[in-house]
Amino acid sequence: MEDPTGAPGLVCFDLDGTLVDPLLGVRNCLRKTCEAFHLDMPDEPTIHNWIGFGMRESLATLKGLEDPARLEAALDFYWERYREDGVFEHELYPGVFHLLHRLKRQGHRIYVVSAKPSLFARRIAYQFDLNLIFDDIFGSSLKGRWQPKTEVLAGLAERGTIWPGGVFIGDRGVDMTAAHNHGLEAIGVGWGYGSHEELQRAGADHLFDTVPELDAWLRLRFPQAEVFDAFSRSE
Repeated sequence: MEDPTGAPGLVCFDLDGTLVDPLLGVRNCLRKTCEAFHLDMPDEPTIHNWIGFGMRESLATLKGLEDPARLEAALDFYWERYREDGVFEHELYPGVFHLLHRLKRQGHRIYVVSAKPSLFARRIAYQFDLNLIFDDIFGSSLKGRWQPKTEVLAGLAERGTIWPGGVFIGDRGVDMTAAHNHGLEAIGVGWGYGSHEELQRAGADHLFDTVPELDAWLRLRFPQAEVFDAFSRSE
């Protein structure tokens, strides 16, 4: 357990399925893309399985997008719809706002590491008044292959942004794997899109089904006093 008078802790969060529910925005943008490119709309379980992974790789599984140029055109169309509408069709999970503010007041380093392009991850944080909470927000690029979380964390570790001993909180098995690969405690959440089995198979150190349960554990894991202005360090 951290020393209450010690150095700030390191807390990394996944975004989709952990802090926000992106389903409505993803579903609507996929529907518009499938209509425009005359594709069969994926069923609901398939859409759920795509959340937390790269959209290019997901779209590439659809019949009718085998041609690389057509796949790129569909991806560009999807992200344009996402830019116009999808980013506004997310829901912040209840309790997340206050949990993040409390961690900020304790002075911890708080990061988002998302499969979503960083441009949109930042916009979503801004729309929920969370942009000043995070010390930084890391995501994928609009172009190029999807980077697994463990590769993203490897780059952050090389730059000294993250260090062993912190925690990574996410809803998918890839989050748990990435955490362990870089010396972070792997915390799985059950309200997102990864199953308990997926999280446990990937080695989750702890698994919480509700935000209040996670918040209660974080209070024990990081018991430092709340002495900082929630907005001062990022302004």
